[in-house]
Amino acid sequence: MSGRKRYYLSFDMDNPRHREAEALFARQASRQRTEYVVTSILAAHQTESLEQLVRQAVRDELRNAVPPLQNTLHGKTNADVQLSDLPGSLIHALEEL
Repeated sequence: MSGRKRYYLSFDMDNPRHREAEALFARQASRQRTEYVVTSILAAHQTESLEQLVRQAVRDELRNAVPPLQNTLHGKTNADVQLSDLPGSLIHALEEL
C-alpha cells in the first residue's frame, strides 16, 4: 500500500476567493504545492483554535466583570447587555481577531 493519498483540487473561477487562492497556489513550484496546501490547512486550523480560545477567555473575563458592568450599564442584566453597550476599544479588538 502506498503512503500517499491523492486528491483532486478544483477552483471556481467565478468566485473571487477561489481566484485568489488559485493564483497563490499557481505561484508555488509544482513540487512544493502539496507542502503549501498542508501548511495552509494547518495554519488555518491553528488560527481557528486560537480564535476559539481567545473568544472563550474574553467571555470568561466579561462574565467575571458583570457586577462592575451592571453598574456602568444602569442595572442591565447579563442577558440585556448588547454589543453597543461595550466599550469601542473592546469591540474593535474582537473584530481584529
